[in-house]
Amino acid sequence: MKKIALISDVHGNYTALKYTIADAKKQGTSEFWFLGDLLMPGPGTNTIFDLLNSVNTTYKIRGNWDDFLFEDILAISKQYINEPQTTYIVELLKYVFNHLKPQYLNQMNHWPIAATTSISDLNILMTHNTPTKNYGHELLPYEQQSNFDNLLFKEHPQTDIAIYGHTHHQLLRTSSNGQLIINPGSIGQPYTPWKKFSADRRAQYAILTFDDTGYGGIDFRKVTYPIKDELNLATTAKLPFIELYEKIFTDGKAFTHNDAELNDQIQKYNYKSDVLKYLQKLSRFE
Repeated sequence: MKKIALISDVHGNYTALKYTIADAKKQGTSEFWFLGDLLMPGPGTNTIFDLLNSVNTTYKIRGNWDDFLFEDILAISKQYINEPQTTYIVELLKYVFNHLKPQYLNQMNHWPIAATTSISDLNILMTHNTPTKNYGHELLPYEQQSNFDNLLFKEHPQTDIAIYGHTHHQLLRTSSNGQLIINPGSIGQPYTPWKKFSADRRAQYAILTFDDTGYGGIDFRKVTYPIKDELNLATTAKLPFIELYEKIFTDGKAFTHNDAELNDQIQKYNYKSDVLKYLQKLSRFE
């Protein structure tokens, strides 16, 4: 029997990843597959890479937040500097670049956005969102069946099991032909719009099992961890936008597109001025 831990969407939450890996080891997993979005907006940087590299992580997929680290910050900022999301992302990038070891940044730059493998004669596809695009909302749990059929299986018709992350929802469904579709949920930022579930801030992941027959089953897991420890790390590290990071643990909502909340923090802490100084410094080294 082979057990593989499917982990995704850590988003800088070192404490959640630490407790998730410990739980996966207790369950007898022999391998880890990471499906993208490792850093930001949480405080974890090198420690998260150290954790991921300390276990048998055989596949690492690059998510859309991971891509932020390799975009042309100056070009994007010139075009969108007046949007609060720009200040938010650049301030977080500045934090990461000031902390992350160059070798870890280089590692991430070489991660693919999709990978395939085969176990027990089963063809497996791993993506962050789709095989050709690691961003977008086409594969949210409530989207139409044709999205899953066309975006996951059209170019990979022989796939038996498709695994993706990105949506921060645990999910098990099938294609129209009966192929399995799995999303392990989010370790760092689980999300649901349903209020009665949104207070559940436990880290999410899944264990995929293969046995003598082939596919042995999927175990969707939730892991309790000390959120106070994570917030203490954020405080010690002087994480930017820390007040918004704290709010994630109360209602699960991210703030990337919440202009009102972002503008409130930008004005309160003078983040835009700080970002402009940072961009000016970068422009000198173009």
